[in-house]
Order: sequence, then structure tokens, then C-alpha cells
Amino acid sequence: MIQVYLVDDHDVIRAGLKQILELDKEIRVVGEASRALDAIHVLGSGAADIVFMDIRMPGMNGIEATRILNEKVPNIKVILLTNFNEEEYIVEGLRAGAAGFLLKNIGKEELHKIVHAVYEGKSFLDPAVTMTIIREAVRKPRQAAKEAAPPAEERLTTREFEILDLISRGLSNKEIGSKVHLSEYTVKFHVKAIFRKLGARSRSEAVYKAVSSSLISQKPGT
Repeated sequence: MIQVYLVDDHDVIRAGLKQILELDKEIRVVGEASRALDAIHVLGSGAADIVFMDIRMPGMNGIEATRILNEKVPNIKVILLTNFNEEEYIVEGLRAGAAGFLLKNIGKEELHKIVHAVYEGKSFLDPAVTMTIIREAVRKPRQAAKEAAPPAEERLTTREFEILDLISRGLSNKEIGSKVHLSEYTVKFHVKAIFRKLGARSRSEAVYKAVSSSLISQKPGT
């Protein structure tokens, strides 16, 4: 059973999400909060597998809450929710360690698939969000490359490039291992090295930085 926690200051949004999520018999909403700070107190003990976190809330915003949760309970996966497809929020959310970034108009069936994918260790960016990242990378290539590219001595190895490309396609560590004939443990080792070299805290942020600095290319749907 996948345990999900909802954080949004709008009661109707939480109620709607809960109703849709629990149509899948393998998903259970175990709690909800209207404030990020309340959620952090509850989730500090690891009370859920996945958290749906609104970005704009009174007091602490969802991005800062995501950053704190990733430090306190790194096993919890945070999916950020927003009505705004704005590059600033996307970048900050990925840097905070979000495992996914969704616009609130997501469809029911796709929402279920995303929950299962994130639970299995994959990351997800709404296609509209991915296009925003790519447009921004093209619009500001020099600035983005300067910020995202690792130092010369920290360049990725050939194997790490291969694994990073598979991460960008949404594969889990287990699936990557099958593709490149490595154990899941070895893949995890390479993923940690990629995060360190790129200065990333999540798979989504690693892909963002790699695309921004032209280390890899990504097209919608790949």
C-alpha cells in the first residue's frame, strides 16, 4: 500500500485529490495538513511514502518545506503541485529535492501512474514543466551552463552519462541496472556520484541541470 500525505491550504483541493487518489486500491491517503509546518511535524517520523505539496501557502511555502523534509526524512518523496508553470518555481522546487512537479489540472489516470512511478524511485515532470525548462535553457544557455555544469575535474564518466540519460527517461535504478547489466546497488552508487558532481539533490534536479548545461538532451515524452 502506497501511503500518501496531502499538504494544501485549500480544503477543496485536498478533498478532491484524496477522492481521486483513493480510486486506486493500492493508494491510501494517511493524512493531510493545510500548513507546511504542521506537515513537517507529522512527517518527521516518516509517516508517508509520498507527499503532495502545494507551493504557495501562508507561512512556510512548499519549496522550503520540501527542502526541510528532504533533510529530515530523505526517504519521503515530495511531489510539488502548482497552478503556475513558472521557471522560478520549477528550478527552486527541483533544487529543494522534489521528486516530481505537477500542474493541478493533471488527469485522474495519469495521477495514479505518477504516484506508482515516484514510489518506485522514478521522477516525474509535467510535460509543460519540461518544456519550460528546455525553453529557459535555450534562452539563457551561457548563464545556465555556468550555473549547472560541474567543474572540469568533476566531469561525468561515460558510464555516468549513460545512467544520467536513462534517469532522464524516467527509469528506476532497477530498470537502469537491467539496461546496462549492473546491479541495483552499483547503479545507486553511480547515481550518488552524478548527484555529487552536478550538485543535485534529486533525480529531477540532476536532469534539469544536465539539460540546462547541454550535458544531455531531452525531448517531451522521452
